[in-house]
Amino acid sequence: MPTETIDNTMVTQFSDMVHVKAQQKMSRLRPYVRMGKMTGDIWAYDGIGDVEARELTGRFNETQFDDIEHNRRKLSRRRFSVTLPIDAYDVAGRLNDPKGQYAEACVAAMERKLDKVIIDAMFADVYTGRDMTTVVTAASDGVLTVNATAGLTQAKLLEALQNFIDNEVGVDAPTKKVMGISGDEHTAILGISTITSGDYSRQYALEKGEIQNALGIDLIKYGASARTPMLPVSGGVRTSFIMSEGAMFVGMSQDFEITVDKRSDYVQTTQVQIVGTFGAVRTEGKRIQKFTTTD
Repeated sequence: MPTETIDNTMVTQFSDMVHVKAQQKMSRLRPYVRMGKMTGDIWAYDGIGDVEARELTGRFNETQFDDIEHNRRKLSRRRFSVTLPIDAYDVAGRLNDPKGQYAEACVAAMERKLDKVIIDAMFADVYTGRDMTTVVTAASDGVLTVNATAGLTQAKLLEALQNFIDNEVGVDAPTKKVMGISGDEHTAILGISTITSGDYSRQYALEKGEIQNALGIDLIKYGASARTPMLPVSGGVRTSFIMSEGAMFVGMSQDFEITVDKRSDYVQTTQVQIVGTFGAVRTEGKRIQKFTTTD
């Protein structure tokens, strides 16, 4: 039998580049939420309400105490992890060790989970009171709903802004406002001429093909076709949000911890693992609004 040579043996050359699937890689809500350190399994977020000044008449008035609301909210921590194994056999002959790419994928997964936990907590019940056993629904907490299922129009965005003004949100000082949208809502907003036309705006969104801000509201885009969509859809209705900066509080026990370890219980196997422990709670109902559209 003839001896095989390099000329008649299949040779596989590995690229030194790795394609990373299109995906959300960073938390898009971090700049708009408050973040703090959690030291226990349960954490109490404390806030105070407003108080009215009392008019004094005449002289030598007796001191009278006024009442101010103390708002305590329960935040429970949740633990998440991503662990990816790397078998030496699978990467034999490669020019690149995949540990770096695996680590980046783990971090991206955890950052997405952070946004998901925040969004899930936006309209969830909160536990309040001294012992944090009193249940308060989103509606009872002051969360309003803007129904745009008949069409996302400028009037609906103005309705949300009016709700903030009427509830004294961001009136005294400029406060960032942010809205979560999918491709459907992005297309609808691009179709509102009074927002995108050069006669009214200098963003030139139609020329760029993308819009970042509408009526002073920052727009955060989430993929409707992602493996786990951030904005839930039920019965053809997508539930999104418009919130002011600081409407959500995120407690983290520690920063994301990523490790690369040798697994001696498996042959030539290394694992890349990331662990995160965090939770989220709504700080004040009137700082956030539910915004519903048609999928």
